[in-house]
Amino acid sequence: MMQSIRRSGQLALRNPRFVCPYANGSRRAFSLSYARFRGALPSFLPPSSPELSETLALFNSKVLLPLHLTKEQQDLVYSQESRAKLESEPIEITLGDVTLPLEHLDKNRLPDRRDTLVKIMSQSKTPEDWENVLRCVEGFVEAGWQLTPRTKESIIRKMNNAGMHHIILKGLQRVKESGLSLRYWVVTRQVLRGLHDKAAKSGWDKDETAKAMKMAKQVVELMESSEHHGHIDVKSSSDKEETSRASERKEPSKPSTGDERPSGWNGMDYRSDPEVIALPTELAAVMAERHGGDVEEVKTMCGRLVAAMEQGKYMETLDNLSAASQREPKFKKATDQAAEVGKFIYRLLSQIMIWNALKTSRSVLGSDMPKADIAFGYEQSAEAVITEAIANLDQMMMRDGKKMNFAMEGYIRSALEQCK
Repeated sequence: MMQSIRRSGQLALRNPRFVCPYANGSRRAFSLSYARFRGALPSFLPPSSPELSETLALFNSKVLLPLHLTKEQQDLVYSQESRAKLESEPIEITLGDVTLPLEHLDKNRLPDRRDTLVKIMSQSKTPEDWENVLRCVEGFVEAGWQLTPRTKESIIRKMNNAGMHHIILKGLQRVKESGLSLRYWVVTRQVLRGLHDKAAKSGWDKDETAKAMKMAKQVVELMESSEHHGHIDVKSSSDKEETSRASERKEPSKPSTGDERPSGWNGMDYRSDPEVIALPTELAAVMAERHGGDVEEVKTMCGRLVAAMEQGKYMETLDNLSAASQREPKFKKATDQAAEVGKFIYRLLSQIMIWNALKTSRSVLGSDMPKADIAFGYEQSAEAVITEAIANLDQMMMRDGKKMNFAMEGYIRSALEQCK
């Protein structure tokens, strides 16, 4: 989409190659046909507070707009010599449906991009506010700015906590615009966690569980698209973390934290991962057990889950988790220890979901349970390792003779109780 500049008064940019007449002949527009065209600035829904409105305006004018400027425009707005001219002879730039004045900017005092996004999320209260957060994320993509996988994970986590699962799903459906791809495991695990929690925290309420199951199926379907799985170019800086994580799962270069995937795990394609298959299986089984859901659907899904566990050498995953829970923590920095405990808890949550899927499916299917003996063996082994890991959490969080204060400890203990 081409950029157009409008101005009142005398021109600040006098190069004639920029000039083309307006339709009414009374003003002039400036077409920068040689520039890099990056699309539009996001237009926002009415925010819930004046403070958020101010932050969103700052985001567009001081965070995104500089990313869209051409070389000539950058020279103009960053130059101290041009400041007076910009004030006396205003210029406007239109990107999409948003028109902003070109103002002098101190290049060394522009707001931090990530911090501004975090501030917007902290001020967001309503569904409309969170829709604006998604538009901010899409604005970064439009401007060619790459958010890291960890930042994307943080965005989805905050949306989960706010109950905005429908906006997460919208972002996943608009992956080309949002960049929220399920090919990153840290993103995928947050999506899975949010949908599990949506049902579990409601006490497995019929409507909430049904909604979570519908969304879980949609997430699995989205994984069939090329934007959500497949090879990742290791040359991409934002992908290095995931590529490194993949190699560590196969041959850990440092003590395991239980964060490794089964040895059968394949690249960045999570479609056949037991942790992915377990979520819709768990939700379908709960619907059948508590609310008269489709038993045949449970049988089909559970069969896929058990097959994936066999193919992925699931017992190796449990062995890694068990070993990690028994290892004495030795970290120089408390932040490193907290990060490892956090990864361990996420991995533990995945096993709780798998265990609950198997346990509830067995309750629903009885003698029709697919590969009943194998499935029951996995269920018992998972329960034993989960129980052991929960019992060892206190030890994992000990530092200098004191237990670290870790919010996710209460979360994972509660998650287990919700599945009993």
